[in-house]
Amino acid sequence: MAIKEWDLMKKTILRRALLAAAISTASSGALAAGFGLQETSVTGLGRAFAAENTVGDNAAILGRNPAGSALFDKITLSGGAIYVNPEIDAAGDVTFFTPQGSFSFSDKDDDYASSAWVPNAYLAVPINPCWSFGLAMYSNYGLETDFKDDFLVSHIANKTELTTVNIAPSVAYEFNNQFSIGLAANFLYADATLNTTIPKNLPIAPQLGGLKVLDLDGDDWDVSWTLGALWNINDRTRVGFSYHAELDPELDGDVSSDLIPGINGQPLNNTKGQLTLDLPDTAELGFYHKFNQNWGLALGAMWTDWSDFQRLEAYLPDQKFGVDPEPYNPLLLKEENFESGWRYSIAGEYYPCEEVTWRIGYAYDQGAARDGLNPAGVEDAANTIGVALPVTWRTLSIPDTDRQWVTFGGSYKFDQHLSIDGGFAYLWGDDETIQEFTDVPVPTYFDGKTTNIEAWLAGVSVNYQF
Repeated sequence: MAIKEWDLMKKTILRRALLAAAISTASSGALAAGFGLQETSVTGLGRAFAAENTVGDNAAILGRNPAGSALFDKITLSGGAIYVNPEIDAAGDVTFFTPQGSFSFSDKDDDYASSAWVPNAYLAVPINPCWSFGLAMYSNYGLETDFKDDFLVSHIANKTELTTVNIAPSVAYEFNNQFSIGLAANFLYADATLNTTIPKNLPIAPQLGGLKVLDLDGDDWDVSWTLGALWNINDRTRVGFSYHAELDPELDGDVSSDLIPGINGQPLNNTKGQLTLDLPDTAELGFYHKFNQNWGLALGAMWTDWSDFQRLEAYLPDQKFGVDPEPYNPLLLKEENFESGWRYSIAGEYYPCEEVTWRIGYAYDQGAARDGLNPAGVEDAANTIGVALPVTWRTLSIPDTDRQWVTFGGSYKFDQHLSIDGGFAYLWGDDETIQEFTDVPVPTYFDGKTTNIEAWLAGVSVNYQF
């Protein structure tokens, strides 16, 4: 096969298929900015995660701030799970461009983001009046999307899944009962799976229906750190700050396809593949104030540096042709060009008695996907069909948009040792225009939008203090 043909493969099949494998799982399932998860605790869920790095009503603060273990004078355990039930619908016109002309069809896919449980577990251990130890286990990125097999653009986005687990041991030091600092090591495990196929019953080429564009399965561990601090201004007011450093796991796995030829001229079959995923650093500021025995206020602001996520590049190390440039090494998958953004939250707490706490919260979460057109996508369309079609940065796999949260929750304390928490949330986002182009298996253009972006979340957790 000529190098020019290999370059064509580079610009089409692998770019969009591997892109979906790496990142589409996280944003749709959790409806967080970019493809991040907020769901680190059930008590936080009830407050819309306002001041989640500051309040410290149980050991789950360790998911946001390693200094939080300094708040406990006894060994404390917290564990729970949040059920995320998203609904994302999309509809639009699909146009196929062939030598015989263009053919347009209308199509839609409803509820293509899968539901999931997001578990968490935390341990805070005081060592002496100054030092304490913490251990946090939670997920901060992950989602699953599953388009129907006959969706006319399933060769752009079909079945994808991303799962992460972060294990974070930490230590904290407290100064004079007023200031505390903490440091955590983050051990992140990431696993990604993708299945992308040509739509069943493809109108213009039914014989191609069901063929694999790409199967990819890869995983990796990465290590990072978190720094946190707490300032107890008085016995009713606390300020917290935490910074989570970026992560960049290199997903190693196998790549297979019915369409993509390898160095031997045969379709790829369990070929080694590598893709580095740039996960952003975050900074969070929280404020908590208890007005009296009955009322409290929590305020939070979180900045996420999504601007680090500019592009994806993949490598197929066993597919080297000895030419310059190598078509697969590196392989530019996509210029994503995310924007950094803020999440703002506010919550109130009501304490009718010593055993009961009620929470209500609101949050506004800025999306990471950039508005406007993707010049590279427009250029691809122009080079392929001679028409510069509008192609958006926002995609079906990552229909990212600004979101709003309204939440409610509560806790019940059985005794000085045992308590339980419950939380509920509803969030929604604006419908957004999505325009995508690919030329596999034939030039295809999707011109549509999301018609519904919302999610319901519910969680329960248990806390025990020895």
